[in-house]
Amino acid sequence: MSPRRPRPPSAETQPLTGRRFARSLDWNLLKSYHEIVQADGISEAARRTARSQPAMSMALGRLEEHLATKLCQRGPGGLSLTHEGEVLAELCEAIYESVRGLPGRLAHMSTELRGRVRIQLISNLIDPAIDAALESFHRSHINVEIFVSVTTWDIIKRSVLQNEVEIGIAPAQDKDPRLRYELLFREIYRPYCGRAHALFGQTLESPKALAGEAIVLTGADEPDELTRFRTHYNIGRRVAGLSEHLEEAKRLTLLGVGVCFLPESFVAREVAEGNLSAVLARGEDPSSDIYLISNPGAPAHKAREVLLEHFRRGARSE
Repeated sequence: MSPRRPRPPSAETQPLTGRRFARSLDWNLLKSYHEIVQADGISEAARRTARSQPAMSMALGRLEEHLATKLCQRGPGGLSLTHEGEVLAELCEAIYESVRGLPGRLAHMSTELRGRVRIQLISNLIDPAIDAALESFHRSHINVEIFVSVTTWDIIKRSVLQNEVEIGIAPAQDKDPRLRYELLFREIYRPYCGRAHALFGQTLESPKALAGEAIVLTGADEPDELTRFRTHYNIGRRVAGLSEHLEEAKRLTLLGVGVCFLPESFVAREVAEGNLSAVLARGEDPSSDIYLISNPGAPAHKAREVLLEHFRRGARSE
């Protein structure tokens, strides 16, 4: 008869490790041990925590039993930690510091913006207020994704109203009473021509002098103020070119196709480089008000409100 083989230890008889250990451990015992170490004794720890000395001693004993190791020795000189006790003391200190910092971390997280904010604007808007607002917002809230798209003013109005975007930046050809319009800046339009044009380098004193000139028009995105200005002075009876996109209208102007009214800031570099020149003296320069457009009735959106405030600060500083 062969000898009986010993049974392998069951899960109940094996030492607790890993997840089983963490689940079965009373974490309050670690807190009590930390208090004992910090107070350098059980009696002092009991006094600091308003607990009885026997309760603190029992907590230490239960922890040692759970760990199956001796954590400290008591002698005439007070409490001395074993090597295992010193290791555990360091771990308890780290746990304590993590727990102590929780309120601050949670408070920071509750104010930290995340997610996405969507902006829609008309093409080729150039103004320091836009760049400064986007830069300062991103610097303060790096976890917010800024999504920017370009379209026409009428689509922007519809998108903001239908909550497809949080912020629109565009002129207001007609204001919807359900939306909020806040003036961001004013775009100045002036008539320009390229080097190949006969008027390059000349400065006309009256808008009436442009009545007979061939014009490059900018289509549906032309501001109402500019349309009224041209109509008043009969400018645009001869059309040499047309583009819905300012970049292409500028291209035609640079090539000498005709005179084009363009935003002053949009062509500042070409003027400085001597490739475009304004052909009309300053005076009745048509302008277009550019607005921040938002929907007061839209669902709450913290990032939208914060970004709007960045835009407002930029507008106020001008």
